[in-house]
Amino acid sequence: MANEMRTFLTVVSKNPKVPIRLNEIFNRKKGNYETTSLDIINNIEGTNYCFSDEKDGWNREVDYPNNKIWEKYIGPKWLYVEYNHDDNPEFCNIVIRSAWWLPKNFISFLRDDLQKIDSDCYLKGTFEEESYNPSGSFVYGINQYEDIEDIEEEFDWDESNLDDFYLEKFHNKLLELETLLVSNYIEFIDSFKKN
Repeated sequence: MANEMRTFLTVVSKNPKVPIRLNEIFNRKKGNYETTSLDIINNIEGTNYCFSDEKDGWNREVDYPNNKIWEKYIGPKWLYVEYNHDDNPEFCNIVIRSAWWLPKNFISFLRDDLQKIDSDCYLKGTFEEESYNPSGSFVYGINQYEDIEDIEEEFDWDESNLDDFYLEKFHNKLLELETLLVSNYIEFIDSFKKN
């Protein structure tokens, strides 16, 4: 099985239509805890793609998205989203589980889609592979702005076994890096708007 990357995503926007769109994108099949990649593509494209075990006479050419569609919206081999809705987009809880690495294609798509509603909308967050190597933070903003940085410190498993608060301290460093990246982004936006 591929290593799992967890991405904790926050949508920064004041526009009340943004959480409505998030709810549309992350609508999942009844009974499912998480939104699947196919749910996301179906919600966006209005299609009815499914997995082979969900349909008799399943035909990959017809019943499953091609590589071009998959790369456009998803990127990694697999992706699941746990989404808890709030009317304020910054309080919507979005946790992504994906294969191997930060799901850049999906985050880029989501940013571009939400910026059709709110041109100032940007996405920020942290990511951590299941072994915490790599781990880091990111910002995706206007004008295709993307800043992704790994945390400099490598996760110390021995230290984590000795210090009950090691993981909490590690997560605080990820949030500090996120704050720095957001600060850099705000400076970029300010200088961009002046020019």
